[in-house]
Amino acid sequence: MYKSDMMPHFPFVIIPPHVTASQLRHEKPFLFLALLSVACFHDLPVQDRLGDRFKYMVSDRVLLGGDDCLSLGYIQGLLVVLAWNQYHHRSRFFSQYIALAISVAVDMRLDRRKLRSKVTSDGRKRDVLALDHATQSWGSEEQRATAGLFYLSSTVSKLLDKLNVFPWSQHIEAGCLALREKAQYKTDKDLYHVIQLQRIIDGIESLSAPTSSEDEAHAAYLRTRAELEQFRAYLVTDVSDSHLLFMQFHTAKLFLYQVAFFERSLQQHPSLNISILCEGLESAKSFLDLYLWLPPKSEMALTNCEWVQLSFGVTLAAKFAIISREPSCEAQTRELRNRLNLENVFRHLALRIGALVGRDTGGQKERDIFIYYEARVRKIQTWYDRMVRATSGDRVPHTSTNNPGNQVSLPQLPPPPSMMGPGSNSTKSTPPSTSGYSLSVSPQPHSSNPRYTPAPAPSSSPLPVNPLPTTYATFGTSPSSSSVMSGGMNTNASYAIPQIAFGDLMAAPGWDMPFVVPMEQDPWAWDLDIPVPQAQDQYQGYDLGSGGLGSGSLGSERNQWGS
Repeated sequence: MYKSDMMPHFPFVIIPPHVTASQLRHEKPFLFLALLSVACFHDLPVQDRLGDRFKYMVSDRVLLGGDDCLSLGYIQGLLVVLAWNQYHHRSRFFSQYIALAISVAVDMRLDRRKLRSKVTSDGRKRDVLALDHATQSWGSEEQRATAGLFYLSSTVSKLLDKLNVFPWSQHIEAGCLALREKAQYKTDKDLYHVIQLQRIIDGIESLSAPTSSEDEAHAAYLRTRAELEQFRAYLVTDVSDSHLLFMQFHTAKLFLYQVAFFERSLQQHPSLNISILCEGLESAKSFLDLYLWLPPKSEMALTNCEWVQLSFGVTLAAKFAIISREPSCEAQTRELRNRLNLENVFRHLALRIGALVGRDTGGQKERDIFIYYEARVRKIQTWYDRMVRATSGDRVPHTSTNNPGNQVSLPQLPPPPSMMGPGSNSTKSTPPSTSGYSLSVSPQPHSSNPRYTPAPAPSSSPLPVNPLPTTYATFGTSPSSSSVMSGGMNTNASYAIPQIAFGDLMAAPGWDMPFVVPMEQDPWAWDLDIPVPQAQDQYQGYDLGSGGLGSGSLGSERNQWGS
């Protein structure tokens, strides 16, 4: 199960094909227990018992193990449980587990070059005070584990707004390059690109820095978009079929549009930034198509990070769909919004995630993590439907906000949900739409492997910077991937600044955060025949009480989705 279905989603812990279960149990018992605890997701009672046993082993062997815990097997075991943390129900140990794994890796010096000890003339094997400066590289397993620590730490920190406790380093990149050169396994050639994509996501945050000027943010946006476009060209020409890599690529695109459009407050005047809005809608469709293309129930092998990315993608799709209904840009975004067809997507999500519910829970439905994912889908769908009705009924003419008589006071809009879980489709697996960026790459002989290199910063001289009422209005340029978006900035430059038809929505908290859907204070499990857990009943590190789900951090901090 792990080798065939789960390992491709997390290629940082590889079990060689020739290694048997008995051999792994003898050589790396901690890793063996971790694999069992996440791979037996079809048998919930057994998984619960294995999860309890794993927690005991962490305490006994890692926390209290002393120097004996400085072993790669303990890092790999923690990585596996962190990757599929959603199956360790009621677990609030994500932050603690990743801190433990990082501490063991640092003590083993996996985060830097390996030092070779100097053999002294008196026969001593090692003198810790006399180390030779000569270096040797770590093994492939250590290099994968180090890259996995960065991937988990960075993904969770960016999408859930947390501190990255294991940042990128040249040593990590060099290890991934070495893995790609050796190509011991098929997935090794993708690790370098996974790390590079994660670096791009890390850099996107600089767009929202309050110290950056509008020109700096504009240039950073264009530079990042150029890098992603170059990366897309690599995905199209290479034979990689890595679901992890494709999902991460679309997450990076959506994260760029999230920061550019919402955190720079461009949604206040969407008609002036029509190209970014259109790109956001198109990227949301490509992202959801990637999930809906998965075979039925194959998402049970998805990692916790992939569920978080799905939550992020669906939340952003809903936000962009609502914004695109603003009267001044509705006509230009109608085709993209209709192709996204979010109403139909929600129905597929509820059906597909609902099909995952059904494991033996001993009569306690709340023990199944997927029932909470299904409830989130229903909540965000309900919120979206309410917002569609609210914005459809309160259209505002295209008039300038300079005239006080044109102001419209809107009632407080109904509260919505927060992040949602896995996207879902009907039981038929169909290829995704290739609007914008192609997802499907036909298998072909591996004749060349174009290397991805960061794109140079575009020159600012040829960029049209029109003096618009909002200084950041030129933030998005017309993309080349869709005729719908071409020339958008030229046609909209003459528009008067539209009055937002849903001002209360714009003022609500959450539009500048990755996951939060504004005004989420309502209880959300009203349509399930299971009780809403009490505030003290935590599940997977997030509060299931009436406070809803926020963009928060792990453990006992702000509510979050999945980790």
